[in-house]
This record gives sequence, C-alpha cells and structure tokens, in this order.
Amino acid sequence: MNRDKKPLSYREAGVDIDKADRLVDRMSRLVQGTWTEGTASDFGGFAAAFTPRWKDYEDPRLLACTDGVGTKLRLLGQTGRFETAGRDCAAMVLNDLVAAGARPLFFLDYIAAAKLEEDAVLGIVEGLAAACRQADCALIGGETAEMPDYYSPGDHEVVGFAVGIADGAREIPPVSSGDVLIGLPASGPHSNGFSLIRRILEESAWSLDSRFEGMETELGDCILAPTPIYAPAVLPLFDEGIAKASAHITGGGLPGNLPRILPGGLEPMIDWTSWRRPRLYELFSEYGNVSEEELRRTFNLGVGMVVAVAPDDVGRAISVTRSGGYPGWPLGEVVRARGRGN
Repeated sequence: MNRDKKPLSYREAGVDIDKADRLVDRMSRLVQGTWTEGTASDFGGFAAAFTPRWKDYEDPRLLACTDGVGTKLRLLGQTGRFETAGRDCAAMVLNDLVAAGARPLFFLDYIAAAKLEEDAVLGIVEGLAAACRQADCALIGGETAEMPDYYSPGDHEVVGFAVGIADGAREIPPVSSGDVLIGLPASGPHSNGFSLIRRILEESAWSLDSRFEGMETELGDCILAPTPIYAPAVLPLFDEGIAKASAHITGGGLPGNLPRILPGGLEPMIDWTSWRRPRLYELFSEYGNVSEEELRRTFNLGVGMVVAVAPDDVGRAISVTRSGGYPGWPLGEVVRARGRGN
C-alpha cells in the first residue's frame, strides 16, 4: 500500500455497501408480506427455498418464465412511477405463467442502477410485492446491484423470474376449429412497443401531460398505466376445465401471439370490430403515421389476454372472467387455415 496516495474504497468508487444494506432491511418488510405457505427460507440467505404442495398434483410440473420492463422504464423513471415499474415486471412474467395454465409459486427480481436511490428501489419492490400478492405468489428473493459508469444516471434495469406449477394429468381438450376466442381488456400498451412510442413522442413533440379529445386522462396516464395481473380471471377457467389454451398478448400483438396456442392447420379469425379500440392507438395512427399493420403487430390494441374455449362454454367463461375482475368478450374464433386441411 502506497502511503503517499489517498486510500481507495468501494464507496469512493461509487458503491455504498452500508447504504445498500440499509435498503435491503427496508425491503424485507415488503417482501415478507408476500410470503405464502410454501416459503421455506428466511430473508437474506444465499438462496431462497420454496416447498410446493406436491400432493395436490397427480403429475406436478414446474414451469418457469423470465422477462423485464424494457424501454418503458425510461419514461417511468422520468415521471417517478417506480411502483408501476415493479408491477409491470411482475405482470409480464406472471401473466406468461398464467397463460400456460400454471399457478405462480415464487418470484425473484433483479434491480440495477448506476446509483441505488432508496425511494426508487423501494417503489419498484412495492410494485413487485403488490403484483405478487394479487397472483398469490411469494416474492422470495432478488438482487440489487449498484453499477456506476455502467448505467446512465437515473436509469434502472428491472428483471423478474418466476416458477409456477401445473398438473400434467389435468385433461385439457385440444383447441379445434370452431372454438371461440375470449378477449380480456388491457389497461394500456403494458410493456410493449415503447421504443416506437418514445419515437412517436419525440417526433410529435407531445408531452406526457398532453390531453386529447376522447381521452379521459392525460396522455402519460394512458401510456404508462400498470399492467394487470390476469391470474384471478384466467386460472379459474383452467381449474373449471373451461380454458383450452390462453395467450398473453405482448410483443407481436394479436397476430403474433394467438398462433402460438393453436395446433397446426388452424388460425385465428379476429373480429376487429368486437371491441372499442382505445383512443391512444388512433392518435398513434393519425399523428404518429403508424400503419394499421404496424399497430396490430406492435401493440395489444386494448386486448391483454385471450382464452380459447368451446362454443358451449362462452357464457360460463365470460361470467368467470367478470368475477375475476376482467370482463371478457368474444373477439373471434378458431378456423381452419386457408389452403390447408384440418
């Protein structure tokens, strides 16, 4: 050690371990508020443990998903909507599990920034915890990373990972021609298409507090609305044997996601007039010069989740989704692919 030079420390390099430890202590209360019966470890260990109720499943199968918030984080950070960032991260992951018919078990997060600001990180964790509680999923662990000179000041990265469980012995009828596609409403663009949205905002010179005719709230409230958790509406459909398949409408929109749940030889026929498209997308078309094709393959256009059911189950399905907080409607049907056999 050269005594003629000022000693270096991790704090002087931009990472404050003591501050990070205090932050973790404050997060622990939020995290522990999500713990469920299966949580089998204390807060702060090197690994988190969870014990599923295996006996409830004849053929238990674990499903795993991971996702992030994407460039929507830039706008959320600029407006201080950190809780929404947490909700979005959890929703993007948990809704994928739910679409696969899996009941979420536990969730882990990764939060990184150039500098860990307590209000921002706690807001993110609060949003994660709220979303996990809604899905009856335990937030059992995570990582916070302070990375100066790697991220730009004010930027954050929020990523989630979750595991769910389904019964492989559960008989789910295959999707077939004539089945009905039930749509569930979206709250906004969710976490998709934001590179295009930010470009539209830049070129149109709109601000997030702009108001437009036909919109009840400011533009920012429409664009940055948190993503819903669809578990209360979709999982009962699988439990009651109504759902044949489900699609989470994320990047790719309806045209890109619906084919993922259909067997070969079938395709979705969407009635694009069956719901009222939010005014936001009309603005993107009128003032952002975005084509109809681009709108359909980039945004959900007001549809956050789709469930395929038999024609005789449409009424029951809509009743169940309404009870779960997201009233569904028939938005199309499954048909034979053009030019192919069954």
